[in-house]
Amino acid sequence: RIWWLLLGVGIAATIFRGAYEQVGNTLPLWIDTGVDRAWGAIAIPMTWFQSLNPLLVIAMTPLLLMAWRRRAGSGRETSPAMRMAIGALIVAAAYLLLAVLTALAGDARVGWPWLVAFFVILTLGELYILPTGLGLFAKLAPPRLGATTVASWFLAIFSGSLLAGLIGTLWSKASHSGFFLLLAGLAVLAAALLWRLDRPIRTLS
Repeated sequence: RIWWLLLGVGIAATIFRGAYEQVGNTLPLWIDTGVDRAWGAIAIPMTWFQSLNPLLVIAMTPLLLMAWRRRAGSGRETSPAMRMAIGALIVAAAYLLLAVLTALAGDARVGWPWLVAFFVILTLGELYILPTGLGLFAKLAPPRLGATTVASWFLAIFSGSLLAGLIGTLWSKASHSGFFLLLAGLAVLAAALLWRLDRPIRTLS
């Protein structure tokens, strides 16, 4: 039963990565052509926005860990699968923001502060789901199969990257708002699967 649950979480992680990994795939294409990067007399280089994600990971991780410890100390700790589901929904909200912005902008460019807001939301969701997933795989690993089980998590990450490449081929075939809406839908699908797996996982924890 453990392997079936891990497979379910792995499938959810693969779906999630298919949406999340667009941050290094199709999103730079949109940043380059669809975002007004003017700041006074200069144009902000597109690569600067790509650096926001790792910087935000460094800045937000201690604050998030502090909040999680506080919740655990008060007896309100969120289960791992539910935490991952919340993270997927947060990422869905980030892509939904882009879908709305591009739909409203039409042929005009979106202001760069909205892109910063997107990266803040996206990174928050990432911190909810990715480290938690690795910890969940390690926690549920059968005896003497810890390394193999953790390696299977990275197999899900690998599969998600392949899926992201496949999804990226739709960039030129759909409107920008429609594409971002698709990504939001994939993240919601991953959240729904994780939510369904939460109870059986808790019975084994």
